[in-house]
Amino acid sequence: MSSVKVTHQDRIQDGIKYAEETLLDQGGHLEIDKKLLKKHFDFNGKTVMDFGCGVGGMSIWMANNLGAIVDGFDIDEKHIEVAFALLEKYPTEKVTFSQKNIIENPIDKEYDVIILNDVIEHIKPDWIPGILDILVNRNLKRGGLLYFSYPPWEGPYASHMQRIINVPWLQYMPQEMLVNMIRKRNQTTLGQYDLVQEYLELNHMTHKKLMKFLEPLPVEQEFRYSHTKLNKISLFANTSFYWWPAKHLISKEFITFRKK
Repeated sequence: MSSVKVTHQDRIQDGIKYAEETLLDQGGHLEIDKKLLKKHFDFNGKTVMDFGCGVGGMSIWMANNLGAIVDGFDIDEKHIEVAFALLEKYPTEKVTFSQKNIIENPIDKEYDVIILNDVIEHIKPDWIPGILDILVNRNLKRGGLLYFSYPPWEGPYASHMQRIINVPWLQYMPQEMLVNMIRKRNQTTLGQYDLVQEYLELNHMTHKKLMKFLEPLPVEQEFRYSHTKLNKISLFANTSFYWWPAKHLISKEFITFRKK
């Protein structure tokens, strides 16, 4: 049986469909993020850097739904190619996209808000101090907001592999066994990697590690919400479960810092 050849244009269209889940409120993995942004933050008229914007769905969503003026940056040229195609399909003057490595080519602009949405857990640990130093000291206005969301390593979905192996806490399996499971289901992602590479390059980010990276920088924690499935119960709707052992239930961390 001959296999179906997936063309470059097919991948672009798949990327647009993926981005549209976020942009058009069709579900997707950023539903909680969007609810929190609407409830707790005023981005109307604010300049926002969407660092690691991926295929751009969240950037355009923030412009359309929060009134933000967004510059989306990503190091992956394939992601940015989809983001440009998405912007062509859903045009707005409030959004721009650029491919950029800010360590090699820093951005000479200050922003009211810098967002790292499902990004920090993918950055090489050796790169994190330099990137955060540039973002905070060069690109974030005094009094500006630095926003992170990510699935913490102790939580049920930290492996990012639930879309192909629907089992929580995969990261606690023996490494060789898990990598073999992923390899059997492996596929090329839209960006530069396949699923095995994506898993192996996760940096095992936790709240404690993130705070350690931010310790030298002139920022103060302002907001934190740790989301679990228990939050679907009305009694616990607004409760953050970040103590031990409940931290192992956290599916997503949301935390913001204000620049001094």
